[in-house]
Amino acid sequence: MVSRLKHRNPKPLVVGITGHRPNHMPECEWNRVRQTLATVMRDIALRHPRQKCRLLSGLAEGADRLAACVALGLGWPFDVVLAFHRTRFEKDFPQPHAVGEFRALLAAASSIKEPGRRWHVGRPPEDGYDGVSAALQKLCAVLIAIWDGKNPRGRGGTRAVIDAARRCGIEVIWIHAVKAVPPRTLAATGHAFASRRRDPISSDRGHAR
Repeated sequence: MVSRLKHRNPKPLVVGITGHRPNHMPECEWNRVRQTLATVMRDIALRHPRQKCRLLSGLAEGADRLAACVALGLGWPFDVVLAFHRTRFEKDFPQPHAVGEFRALLAAASSIKEPGRRWHVGRPPEDGYDGVSAALQKLCAVLIAIWDGKNPRGRGGTRAVIDAARRCGIEVIWIHAVKAVPPRTLAATGHAFASRRRDPISSDRGHAR
């Protein structure tokens, strides 16, 4: 009986999101990115029909929130892991509309994990983003990366998260942040940065790694 229940209720498939904030992802690209996110996320669900997909997002302004909105539209639950306590994190995006969006998405989240209110005091900001990266590496089977293709800009940045995920053997699907090109699946090959072009709705779904 236990084995039958496990078969009927398999472990959810956690899909992580990493990517740029608006300063490295122009707003004119957002509609394309949203549409590509929807295509990629639908494809992931099709490739894993026995598992319920859910998103894991850090809810930073930009890529993280675009993915969270798409997840809501697709009926995916999403979980949040914050780099800092929400009262500190809101200071990173002081515009009222950005704070409102953040609070609305927090309210829609299935679960929220965040450091204590004063955890950030005396720590470099990179410590918080490293914590988000560690959660993505620990929990995700697939990572969607909205990345401009450029070299690392520092610890905890998008490229660093991608490299860490690939070293862990996590499937990484790259959506270009500034170019209208098809998504690519980046091979989990240690430090090598090999990649192959991939159509997310092609018949090769089960083999692109």
